[in-house]
Order: sequence, then structure tokens, then C-alpha cells
Amino acid sequence: MVIIHPEYAYLILEVNELKDEIADLLVERDTLLFFVCKDLRIDYMLKIGSLEYKLIVAENNCKKNQRKLEIIKQKQKEKKKISLKSIQKQIDSEFEKNNFEENEWSDLVDLAIDASSVELFDYDKIEEMNIDYFKLHKMYNPVLNLKSSDETNKLYKKIRNYYQKQNYKKLHKLAENYDENDIFQDEISNLKFIREKYEEFSFEIKKQIRRIKNTFPYNQKTILEDENLYRRKKDNLNKIILEKNLENEKIIKKIDNILKKI
Repeated sequence: MVIIHPEYAYLILEVNELKDEIADLLVERDTLLFFVCKDLRIDYMLKIGSLEYKLIVAENNCKKNQRKLEIIKQKQKEKKKISLKSIQKQIDSEFEKNNFEENEWSDLVDLAIDASSVELFDYDKIEEMNIDYFKLHKMYNPVLNLKSSDETNKLYKKIRNYYQKQNYKKLHKLAENYDENDIFQDEISNLKFIREKYEEFSFEIKKQIRRIKNTFPYNQKTILEDENLYRRKKDNLNKIILEKNLENEKIIKKIDNILKKI
């Protein structure tokens, strides 16, 4: 009769539970990174980002025309010739960084509009894929697979790439080798070391997930999903845009009044 030491049995159980926990966390992290955040980014750009782009344009127009007014007044004071073409060239040079930012936002909005015309992700299929992805993490993740080699590490990189590209078939084929009854066992001293290693890895993945959830675009999820919060944000942005446009109109009138007197 073989008697298993209680501490040994507990360590085996704990290490294997940690391995499952880590595989679950890795699936959660990559689902957030590769799918959820992409959807949220598109949704944000369509609902809020497009208004933020309009605000950037309005603010830039105000700054540019205010600068134009300053240059015209200075030339008028110095009794120099006012060349609108030359002034515009100077403003374009001074506001090159602003123009670049404006164009970047315009491209982001356009990309979101294009992406919204097609269904990016089928989350039912992703849930099915996550079952295989969970198994593959346990089999090939360099931290969880103690017998990892250069070959298995390369395969693991391919697995993440297959997942990101939603290659269900290749992932499923690789996962067919998974043995659910394959319980990890080792010497008691080594099990303690592995448990510590797994605990550190689990902590790190949880930290990565928290970081994803606390940064853009995931940190905008509540606003995007709550109609009242979204409407409040939208109304506030529209109000600021209107104020900036009115401010810009006043500056343009001042410029026109000066030019009329010349």
C-alpha cells in the first residue's frame, strides 16, 4: 500500500489549480487585448472620438486665427506690408505639430467608420476558441510548460498569433493532444519552487489585466455602455465645440475688420 504524504498531495493539488488559474487569466488577458479592446476603441471613436476630433479642429482653428490676428496687428504696428499668403505659410509652419495631430485623429475616425461596417468578432466563436486556447496555454506556455524548448516556445508564439487572427481550426487541431487527466507531479522540494513561480506569474498576469482595464479604451467602457453617462459626455463636448467655434468667429471678424481698413 502506497501512502501519500498529506503535504505532497496538497502541493500537487495547489500547483495544478494554480496552473488552471494562470491559463484562465492568460485567456482573459488576450481576449481583452485582441478582441474586447479593439471593439471598444472603434465604439469610442464613433461615439466620442469623432466629437473629440471636432473639438481638436475647433481649438486649432482658434489658435491659428488668434496667431494670424497677432501677426497682422504686429505688421500693422510696424507699418509693414501684410501678405496673407506669407502669413498663412508662417502659421502652417508654426502649427505643423497641431496639423499632424488633427490628421491623425481624422484617420482614426475614418478607420473606425470603415471597421464598423463589418462585424469584427463573433464572441460565440471566441468563447469556443478560448476552450482550446486555455488548453494550449497549459501545454505550451513557457512558464507553465516545465519541459519547454526552443521548438515549443516558437510554437507558443504561433499559437498566440493564431488566436489573434481567430484561426479556430489550427488552434483546435493543436489542442487535440491535450490530456485533461495529465496531473503535474514532482519532488516535494521542486513543487514548492514551482508553486512560488506560479504565484508570481499569476500576480503578474492579474496586474496586466488591471492595467488593461484601467487604461484606454477599456476605461471608457462604462461611459459607452451607460446611455446617461454617454449623453452627458456628448452634450458637454458639443457645448465646448460650439463655444470654440463662436470664439473663432469673433477672431475672424476682428481680422476682417483690420483688413477692411487697410
